[in-house]
Amino acid sequence: MAVITSTDNPAVRAARRLARRRGRVRREDAFLVEGPQVVAEALGHLQRLFVSQAASGFIADLAQRASQIGTQVLRVDDAVLASLATTIAPQGLVGVATLDPPDLQSVLATASMVVVLHQVRDPGNLGTALRTADAAGADAVVLTSGSVDPRNPKAVRASAGSLFHLPVIRDVAFGQVADACAATGLRLVAAAADGTVAHTAAELGGRITLVFGNETHGLGADVRRRCDQVVAVPLSRAPREGYRGHAESLNLAATVAVVAYEVARCRNGRCRDGAPQR
Repeated sequence: MAVITSTDNPAVRAARRLARRRGRVRREDAFLVEGPQVVAEALGHLQRLFVSQAASGFIADLAQRASQIGTQVLRVDDAVLASLATTIAPQGLVGVATLDPPDLQSVLATASMVVVLHQVRDPGNLGTALRTADAAGADAVVLTSGSVDPRNPKAVRASAGSLFHLPVIRDVAFGQVADACAATGLRLVAAAADGTVAHTAAELGGRITLVFGNETHGLGADVRRRCDQVVAVPLSRAPREGYRGHAESLNLAATVAVVAYEVARCRNGRCRDGAPQR
C-alpha cells in the first residue's frame, strides 16, 4: 500500500475540512475520530481510516479489522497524520465516521430510561455525560436544541466510544421531547439543585426520562413545568471538626451518574432505600 505524503491528497483535504465546524452542520455529515480506543469502538461506523506508516501491534490490528469490514484504509506519513488530528499526539490513526440520526419517536417507544441533556454547550461535559449515561444503562440520550454537536472532537474523545453504543438524538426542541415522552408513556423527571425531593426519596421506578441542564443556567421554568417531578442530589452541609468548606454543586456528569445509577438500582428491583420497585 502506497504511503500518502501530501496534505493535498483529496481524501486528506476532505478529512481536514471535517475538523472545522462548517464541515459538521448537516445531520448526515461525517466526523473525525482519533486514537485507538475510540477508533476501536467506532468500527462499523468508519468510512475511511488514516493509519501511520509505522503502525504496529494493536494499531496495525485495528487497521486490518477495519479493512476486513470494508473500511477504506490509507497509510500516511507522520506529517499528514498530524495535520488531521485535533490532539498533539494522534496515536497512530484518525478515522472518518458517520452516524445515522435515530428517530425520536421510534427510540422512545421501546426505551426504559432516557437521558435528556438540555442546552449543554461544553463538549467535554457532554461527552462525559454520554459515557456516564451509557455506563448506567440508559437506552438513549437526547440533546435539545442549543446543545453542542456530539461530533465535536472533544465530545467524541470524552465519550470514550459511547457515542457509538447508544442512540444519540440531537437538535430537538424540549417541547417536542416532552410531547414524545407523554405519547410513549415515559415520565419526565428533572434534576436540579433546588429540586423538591432528594433523588433517593423520589419514585424512580418504571419507564423514565431524566432531564439535566447545563452547569451555568440549569433548567428554566418552562422546562420544569413540563416535568412530572424535580429531584435534587443532596450535598453535604454538616459541619464537623476539620471541615474547611463545602462543594457548591456537582458537575453535569457527576449528577447524571448519581441519578441514573439510582434509576438503575430501581430497575434492578431495589428502589427508595431498599423498598421493592412497584
